[in-house]
Amino acid sequence: MCGDGANDCGALKVAHAGISLSEQEASVASPFTSRIPNVECVPELIRQGRAALVTSFCMFKYMALYSIIQYLGILLLYWQLSTFGNYQFLFQDLAITTLIGMTMSLKYHPKLVPFRPAARLTSPPLLLSVVLNILFSLALQICGFVLVQQQPWYSVDNMLSACAPGNASHVLGHPDSAGQPQGMNETRSGPGGEEDSSYQSYENTSVWLLSTINCLLVAVVFSKGTPFRQPVYKNYVFVLVLVIQLAVCLFLLFASLDDLYARMELVCTPLAWRIALLVMLMITFAVSSTVEEVVIENRALWSYLKRSLGYQSRSSYQRLRRAVERDPAWPPLGKMDFAESVALPLGGYANPAFEGHEEARSGLQP
Repeated sequence: MCGDGANDCGALKVAHAGISLSEQEASVASPFTSRIPNVECVPELIRQGRAALVTSFCMFKYMALYSIIQYLGILLLYWQLSTFGNYQFLFQDLAITTLIGMTMSLKYHPKLVPFRPAARLTSPPLLLSVVLNILFSLALQICGFVLVQQQPWYSVDNMLSACAPGNASHVLGHPDSAGQPQGMNETRSGPGGEEDSSYQSYENTSVWLLSTINCLLVAVVFSKGTPFRQPVYKNYVFVLVLVIQLAVCLFLLFASLDDLYARMELVCTPLAWRIALLVMLMITFAVSSTVEEVVIENRALWSYLKRSLGYQSRSSYQRLRRAVERDPAWPPLGKMDFAESVALPLGGYANPAFEGHEEARSGLQP
């Protein structure tokens, strides 16, 4: 609804999107005010509104996936009476999720397409996208958790079994003064002399690396631009953040620095296993991107499913449109209707509603 006067305030307030074409009385009631006194602002508002809606839903899906990905990793490690370390949590929460959340937004696409995005969080495409990516992430982490236990160098207690002794001085499992390997969840002294519980293990290292890099891949999958937003590569800050984060994660995956691994509570693994983790991530990213493009964003498929299942929109104007289409008497053709006339007295204008109200009030008085 567009209006420029005080008589439009009611309609501007109850409309889905009210635009005031002036900065006078109408601007108080409408949520949007145009500085240009004509309706050419309507396409601009539609483009920006659609882009904002799609971005909000993408952020919702990403934050939901990030939380569930981290939860699945912790749940798997609980099976081994372990969990992520403090710095591992801190890296995922601050270095990954916070930066992505601050830079994920995209500008609207200059071309206005003749269809709308999903308007509800509970719409089937959005829910299916979240559920399928949850399943992909679960399968990825389970594969890493199970396959690492099948490796010939895997050991529960000895964290030196995968790498040469010169590359593993930082890991747990290094024999103590008694010649016994230290346990996976052993309590040790921290820098300040306080006891510090460490959760170094092959499962922890594999699951944490998979879940961390998977958070980056999910952000790329959900940052699809067209048709409502500009392509993701035009969001230069977001692309730069993703490149830096991916470079750091790959450095953590392939580096074997003692001090760094000790701080991040990671253990050394063979190069072949690190390449295997990277291949699993690439397969998951390819599957997720393909499903998002072929299934989730396939408007023809969802339109066919709606027709097959007989789905009908529950919007008020859609229900009214269907009722009018079913009414055989609409539109009224071949007849002429006249409004009822009210006889006016010679004394001037008469208001029947006002007079009836006055008569009712006088009848109630004693």
